[in-house]
Amino acid sequence: MKPIGVIGVGNPLRQDDGIGIYLLEKLRDQFSSTGGPFEFIDGGTAGFSLIHVLSRFDTVVIIDAVNFHGTPGELRMFTAQQARSVKTCNDLSTHHTDLFQILDIVDRLDTKPSHLLIIGIQPQSIEYGTTLSSALQQVVDDYIQIITTHLESLRTSQ
Repeated sequence: MKPIGVIGVGNPLRQDDGIGIYLLEKLRDQFSSTGGPFEFIDGGTAGFSLIHVLSRFDTVVIIDAVNFHGTPGELRMFTAQQARSVKTCNDLSTHHTDLFQILDIVDRLDTKPSHLLIIGIQPQSIEYGTTLSSALQQVVDDYIQIITTHLESLRTSQ
């Protein structure tokens, strides 16, 4: 049984942009006692190094702050096909890539996972700071429950 990659992405020094890393740590702690086919990876702001990480798995769940113009704290799940970046890219830089550019490159290289799910959380603030906004703090337990339920369904479907 191949492991399922669970990747938290974001910058914990930019308030809600760090939600992916914050939730990854909570989930890692929760699943450490039950074991299972999960490999928890802190993707940080890794950029291009995620290309190699994604290619190691058939199934990947990515948790990240995503500006989909929703209500602050809203959670949405996207498949790779549904995900589209609203950013425009004038040049390609190893320091200024977003997750959607990485997914596009992995797709072009034909090394993308068979099953990819992005769990996007609408940030309230991505200003400098190390604490989550109040909008996200209020629903962290809900996020953990939703993601845990999804991971458990992936575990049983393998």
